[in-house]
Amino acid sequence: MLRILLIAAAAILVCVGIGLIACGVHRPGWQALGLGVIVIVGTLFERWRYRDIEERPAGNWQRTGEQFIDPSSGKPVEVLFNPRTGERRYVAAEPREP
Repeated sequence: MLRILLIAAAAILVCVGIGLIACGVHRPGWQALGLGVIVIVGTLFERWRYRDIEERPAGNWQRTGEQFIDPSSGKPVEVLFNPRTGERRYVAAEPREP
């Protein structure tokens, strides 16, 4: 919900910037337009970059030994590494024994 409101506010800011530029008020118009675009791109990038916890993938994945509790779900997460591609994945894990 907050993400949608943020994108909507940034879209309004982009429209205001375009309107100001069209009316001849260039400096504030470009600032509003630039800020709106940065917020939209940053918000969309955040969703793409920080993905949900995945199930264990098939293939040549190795455990890194890294394990932590996901702050958003409270579930244990384990990091897997693919040595062929260098990609890392965060998957659901069983809690470690103390």
